[in-house]
Amino acid sequence: MGAFRTLLVIHITAGAIALTSAFVAAATKTLDLPHKWHIYSGVTFFIGMIVIFVTAIPMAFMKSNVFLFLIAIFSFYLALSGWRYARNRSGAPARFDWVIAGLMAVASVCMIFFGVMIFTGDHSHGITMAIFGCIGAGLSFSDLWGFRRGGVSGKQRIANHSTKMLAGTIATVTAFLVTNFTTHPAFILWLAPTVVITPFIVWWGKRIQAGVKPKGMP
Repeated sequence: MGAFRTLLVIHITAGAIALTSAFVAAATKTLDLPHKWHIYSGVTFFIGMIVIFVTAIPMAFMKSNVFLFLIAIFSFYLALSGWRYARNRSGAPARFDWVIAGLMAVASVCMIFFGVMIFTGDHSHGITMAIFGCIGAGLSFSDLWGFRRGGVSGKQRIANHSTKMLAGTIATVTAFLVTNFTTHPAFILWLAPTVVITPFIVWWGKRIQAGVKPKGMP
């Protein structure tokens, strides 16, 4: 088995684990399951996203695939940022938080420009890349703004954690769909999970900020 094939098998396996654990983590909050299940499944999801990122980067270089490279950065940022909001209960940003948000802001600008560039070259994936770039820019610049104001805590911290982790779940659902199904044009399948799930993320985030805290959340 070649190096690329080995990385692909690991990548797919990690994706399956991340997707499953994401649904378990979400279920613990809707079915009132023990909070430790949420913690364990959340950690498993994050580890899965790490493996996905670590395998996606060399595969992107092997295939000279800029699209995959940027999508990998975007997806991992969602999981990493969500994990940081869960771990950093004080809300005060560490230097590491500034770095990951700053890098994502730069990557988002690159995604938007790259998306426009390949779209003008008659490549439908340009739409996908540009939209994901705008989402990444919105989230990363929101993080940076919050950090500049001293960080976020309380209900806003929990809402940010929820938003990023659910957005990371969208990334895993999208990867599953585009791997197993096809549409024409291709960007429809790439964007469908975002279009369907984002309204729920916004609604859930507003509930949290309004004081409807998920059960068991510190």
